[in-house]
Amino acid sequence: MKMRRHRVFLLCTVGLCVISFLHYYKALHYVSLLRELSAPYPNIKSFIIVTGFFWRERAAPLTSAAPEEAPPPALRPSYVRPRAGDGFRAVPELDKAGEPRAPQPWARPDEPHHKDLELVQLEKKGNGKMMVWNPSSPPHQRPDLLRPNAPSMVSQEFRPQPPASTHDPITFLGNLHKRTFTLKEDYGPYFVRTKAGALCFRQGTEAAHPRDDGGGAGKGRPTASASLQRKILQAGEEPGTGGRPVEGSSPMRSKPWKGKRLVKCVCRTGWHGPYCGVPTLVQHSNLPTRERLAPRDRPRRVINAINVNHEFDLLHVRFRELADAVDLFVVCESNFTAYGERRSLGFLQLLLNGTYNYVRHKILYVFLDHFPDGGRQDGWIADDYLRTFLTRNGMTRLRGARSDDVFLINDADEIPAREGILFLKLFDGWTEPFAIHMRKSLYGFYWKQLGSLEVVSGCTLGMLRDVYDNDGIRLRRREYYTMPGFRKYENDTGHILVQWALGSPIHFAGWHCSWCFTPEGIHLKLVSAQNGDFPRWGDYEDKRDLNYIRELIRTGGWFDGTVQEYPPSNPKEHMYAPRHMLDNYNRYRYLLENPYVKQLTLGGG
Repeated sequence: MKMRRHRVFLLCTVGLCVISFLHYYKALHYVSLLRELSAPYPNIKSFIIVTGFFWRERAAPLTSAAPEEAPPPALRPSYVRPRAGDGFRAVPELDKAGEPRAPQPWARPDEPHHKDLELVQLEKKGNGKMMVWNPSSPPHQRPDLLRPNAPSMVSQEFRPQPPASTHDPITFLGNLHKRTFTLKEDYGPYFVRTKAGALCFRQGTEAAHPRDDGGGAGKGRPTASASLQRKILQAGEEPGTGGRPVEGSSPMRSKPWKGKRLVKCVCRTGWHGPYCGVPTLVQHSNLPTRERLAPRDRPRRVINAINVNHEFDLLHVRFRELADAVDLFVVCESNFTAYGERRSLGFLQLLLNGTYNYVRHKILYVFLDHFPDGGRQDGWIADDYLRTFLTRNGMTRLRGARSDDVFLINDADEIPAREGILFLKLFDGWTEPFAIHMRKSLYGFYWKQLGSLEVVSGCTLGMLRDVYDNDGIRLRRREYYTMPGFRKYENDTGHILVQWALGSPIHFAGWHCSWCFTPEGIHLKLVSAQNGDFPRWGDYEDKRDLNYIRELIRTGGWFDGTVQEYPPSNPKEHMYAPRHMLDNYNRYRYLLENPYVKQLTLGGG
């Protein structure tokens, strides 16, 4: 009897080992150990992550987070995108009419809980109107805080000003926070075909001639640099083709081709791969499936979700940087601060007065009119709730989405680079979820911090729905590995989840500008901060003094009296700041140059 038990136990053990080996072998199929070891920036952790199917590992991020951030969570493995060539045809649409779900903790406590994707329908049946408070600006938020003798740091165009009317903007809200948004197909001419038949990414491919011969400018072309607006070799388009290249439609075809025919794309500096569509920030990333990348038949749609308080200049920069790469900006604003005090709706005011008209057709406004229970005692409850409400409310109002569309969630001070988002939009073969390596800076882009900030930022809508339960804070915290839907999603898609990051510690894929305000803006952030990131500097009167804040900006010091070590930085360096800021230098000078060091120099002279 004892031998029989031992034999059964041995057989079970062998069976588990075989299953584990097969699963492990499947993971190795996606992550090549030799390639990781021979990469320019070897990242052994990405290989160890795969072994996390057997041994769970907790690890710190590559660099420490910004001072105001919470302690970084542990690294966990990630999910794989569909392989190159899978295309859209087999991708299911997002289910809009599922079964009633369990009560949602993100819904307003004093209202009936919503079905996952039926918020608007319920509102039309009588539950649509919410009781909201009609706020007025507290004294510390009023414009009279601005000193008349202070240096002019904020652009006249972008400085938030109260409307001429005495009415609060919430009175004009109407149903703006209940409207739905239907995603449309993107037919931008991102790719062209050479005379020899090579398919090339328009922006990344070198032109035959430096002049523009009048061909249709595509959506995929950047507008900031004239050098990127040149006509691509032998490319042509016709109306009604959706931006696809048409053979024989280019005037350049009438010219005889001399010499050897071009059979491959000739990439511009900063672009790589056979299609010249892989930017440097992806080429030098830890993406394990780089050899599987291939252009899609039709672009994904990209949804960028942001919580906003008073980061209006950075919001302008985000919109300008990503307007032609992102299909929808979901912007959430609350009439409560993260500390639980009531505040005015500054973004709504600017949205209604036309400040954001250039991108308003891509904005979905989310209004959070209540404060979560327990958020005043534990600030992390409020901090998490903001992202949960943003994601779930926004997704209930989204129409026409597909499971392989991209969801991207950022803080307002995190700005991804356009090239990385375009890559996610146009190529198959990358894995999920993905993080972003961001250039870190404090008070302005002139105080560059060491290393990079790696933030888990996005995945597909299918993974957001099936693994994260449409909860943005779960995506940010990398907690999917222990979630019930993790294995099912992996089995349904047939792919192993392998997390990766756009960029690297020295090849940035975005910018994180922490506490990047005027002294008055920093004062407002201090008194609005949540009650969980201790010490809460806004509780100390001397830390709120504007002269003290100006001195911090001048020296790069922190509220605890320490001064960090800053590497040298120059506005001419690559990835110093988003292009829109550099192209409008005077408007954003207070973020690009240290205003108080300059004043001190002039005064001493």
